[in-house]
Amino acid sequence: MTSDEASSMSGGHRLGTYELVKPLAQGGMADVYLAKSDDRHVALKVLSAQRQADRESCALFLDEGRVVRLLDHKNVASVLDVDVAGGQHYLAMEYVHGADLREIVLAASHAGMSIPFAMSLSIVAQAAAGLDHAHRRCDRDGVPLKLVHRDVSLSNIMVGHDGVVKVVDFGIARSTMSTVHTSPGIVRGKASYMSPEQCMGDKVDHLTDVFALGIVLYELTTGARCFHGKTDFERMLAVVRGDYIPPSDLVADYPVELEQVVRTALSSDPSLRYPSCAAMIEAIDRVMGGRGWTAGTESIQSVMRELFGDLREPWRTAEADAPQTDVQMTVTAEETSTMRRPRRFPSGTLSDVYNPTAWRADDVDEAVTRGHRRLRRQSSRRLAA
Repeated sequence: MTSDEASSMSGGHRLGTYELVKPLAQGGMADVYLAKSDDRHVALKVLSAQRQADRESCALFLDEGRVVRLLDHKNVASVLDVDVAGGQHYLAMEYVHGADLREIVLAASHAGMSIPFAMSLSIVAQAAAGLDHAHRRCDRDGVPLKLVHRDVSLSNIMVGHDGVVKVVDFGIARSTMSTVHTSPGIVRGKASYMSPEQCMGDKVDHLTDVFALGIVLYELTTGARCFHGKTDFERMLAVVRGDYIPPSDLVADYPVELEQVVRTALSSDPSLRYPSCAAMIEAIDRVMGGRGWTAGTESIQSVMRELFGDLREPWRTAEADAPQTDVQMTVTAEETSTMRRPRRFPSGTLSDVYNPTAWRADDVDEAVTRGHRRLRRQSSRRLAA
């Protein structure tokens, strides 16, 4: 398959045993298609034509497939197959019928609404459960994988119309199975979602993902970017300095105990963060219990319908069975699907609040930032000042 053929794949094209139905997403690292095989629909992630000739990109792509196939959790999108056909690298993944959190935040912003606190906490708790499973997973010989996602962000957490949350895209994850190791001076990830140690090019562990979950929780509950900047360097510098506006300064009724969860997850010192994603889930549960909030899949379904309508899976007909609902948990009257109106801010207070362009700034498959040594010197002077 030539590069031109790879870049023009569309519905009806075959790759291995999979028939492509339609494109779902396109990025610098890979393109994602809805595909089917033996009447099963999957998301087919295909390494982009430009990356096929890059040995490191191919190795990262195959690493993702090998590692994620070892994971087995309802809150992690599973990899069903990894293969190369006609020189084209691809992963067949579980298809999640829904939207990523970036799309949800933008939809809520467009509607002039805010996502309910209970729903935000439930989403982050589900994502944390999936990540905790990944962090604790061992290989087939019982050796800990020491897996770190390194790219937890709004765009890499999917919410299905069935109310189930899935962590996706382990494309730059680090583990003991990794065949590609980051070289000195290169920092991988999305600048606005990196941990301070990640920005500095230091060694990272599962606490990097805890930090990123704190950013996700901040952004879901405030509707604003956590770390700002016009460039990757400025955003990374804000992360290293811990320079973000407290949630209670943005949202008038922001719960004190919820802000404490955000602050703990966003501690610049890793030793002061939650020691695991499981510990963060426990803190979220305490907030939910103290406020009398509940948010099961049924309530998430309700908000998804309010934001996106009653959408069916792309291959289903109008006569298809209605999606199943979970009736075990409901939302209290305080947290119904009638969502909170966002607080109005003085002009110029926050350039990234409810700004669709700003939310797209980091929406890339993989941002590779070079020269963390320059960041270290400049940030040290700024911190000292």
